Amino acid sequence: MQFISFRRLVISLLIASTLIITTGQASAEEAGKQQFTDKEVKEFAQDQFAAMYKKAMENAKTRLEAGEPVKAFAVVADRKSNYRTIRIDEIEKMPPNVAVEVMRRSLRVLVEKGSIGATCLVYVAENPKKEAEAKYVLVAEMEHIFGPTLAQLTPYAIESGHAEFGKPLVVESKPTIFNIKLKKKDEETAE
Repeated sequence: MQFISFRRLVISLLIASTLIITTGQASAEEAGKQQFTDKEVKEFAQDQFAAMYKKAMENAKTRLEAGEPVKAFAVVADRKSNYRTIRIDEIEKMPPNVAVEVMRRSLRVLVEKGSIGATCLVYVAENPKKEAEAKYVLVAEMEHIFGPTLAQLTPYAIESGHAEFGKPLVVESKPTIFNIKLKKKDEETAE
């Protein structure tokens, strides 16, 4: 039974990819939502989120253990679930809050081009739990073209040159990358 669902998911994704090329992102989202159950969409997004999070943590661990700062970067998934890490050289020289916003805007550009199906924006922030041992957390804001969003806050520490990660805290988040249509409507209304 799951094989049939997975097959239907793959076929629907191929159809959605074709629709994006011919009729735009909104049509693909509608087509995808019509052909998937909410559960299937959520499972598909969760699988992509897990893969992006794993790749992001491996990337951050390598940098932390090399003594390099972790500035804003992203892991993205295309429509075929191919994953890649995105870093922008100029971000390394920017203040952290500016670097996050530049990466966010860069991801929006990729999304508008229709080549990205899911994003994982990663950056360092102060640990919101003041009583915690770890002073900082890696924030992984994940969004999917079909709607699901979440953020994972992962505490970390460097001990004897090794990055040690704590248990991530999963929190709800609002879309900041895939909310392009809403922003454009707001801008048009304001004019």
